[in-house]
Amino acid sequence: MLECTRSDVRDGVGWKCSSCKTRRSVREGSFFAKSQLTLQTWIMLLHFWARQNPVSDTAECAKVALNTAVDVYQWLREVCSTRLINDGPVMLGGNGVVVQIDESLFKHKPKYHRGRRADYEQWVFGMVDTSQTPSLGFMQMVDTRDAATLLPIIRAHTAPGTIIHSDEWAAYRRISQDIPHLQHATVNHSVEFVNPTNGLHTQNIESYWNRVKKKFKTMKGVHSHQLPSYLDEFMWRERYGTSSEQAFDSIILDISLQYVV
Repeated sequence: MLECTRSDVRDGVGWKCSSCKTRRSVREGSFFAKSQLTLQTWIMLLHFWARQNPVSDTAECAKVALNTAVDVYQWLREVCSTRLINDGPVMLGGNGVVVQIDESLFKHKPKYHRGRRADYEQWVFGMVDTSQTPSLGFMQMVDTRDAATLLPIIRAHTAPGTIIHSDEWAAYRRISQDIPHLQHATVNHSVEFVNPTNGLHTQNIESYWNRVKKKFKTMKGVHSHQLPSYLDEFMWRERYGTSSEQAFDSIILDISLQYVV
């Protein structure tokens, strides 16, 4: 297939077979196949998303409807979620490595700005590997914070020999007994935030929560049904998009792998 100039398609180019003269869109079978946006507009949208521009600013700069920009951002978060799924279970820690754990309450914007905010509270369980700077994390939404819910998550995402640091939440009391490949130590937050005897603390996971919620605050909140995809985007960026340039290159790569032409 050869690239050819076409005046009858929005992108101005297409593929043409040199032998049978068959013509195909350059988008056929790709992520962009059903989109009405030009490829130039898509590149702009990808660029602004990689830079973490507010969606309203992106819509204005790219000259698209706000709903279109919102949909594009959602599609890109889905690409991030798929990448994390394809990578397999996140594994933190290792022999002698400290992983701090904690739960945090997230409050969301009511849909259509109706209803009481308290109805949209969601607990999220988090873990951070302190051997990396900044700490590399994993988050999962949970309905309850009991041992039956949290211990399987800890077991599934920590490597043998990991040292777990936590507060004295009741659900954590049996970590060492129920997950023999882990060590566990605690700090009593009702008394102090740093154990004066051994210096144990959970400041890395607290800092992690602050980073996540700061991101959500700049977006003036997140609707409850979108929280999972936003958590995935945050985890994707800390692995594959620590800069706008890396985020742009990585999202293009992930799109190409997930939408093979």
